[in-house]
Amino acid sequence: MNPATIATVNALIEIGVFAFKSIKAVQNGDKTPEQIRAEWPAIAAKLDDAWAAWEAAGKSTGKNNG
Repeated sequence: MNPATIATVNALIEIGVFAFKSIKAVQNGDKTPEQIRAEWPAIAAKLDDAWAAWEAAGKSTGKNNG
């Protein structure tokens, strides 16, 4: 796998883990939905970085990966 694919897969896994942990934290009363929303930008940035790597890999190989 190329680094862009690995970065994308890792970002998607992290989003899934974030979702499951967030649901459990809210259900247990450990966090409020507002606290979860405040954490989201850091997770979303990782996905943005992964997409940027994906696009850069496509440009460097001359392929369209999207």
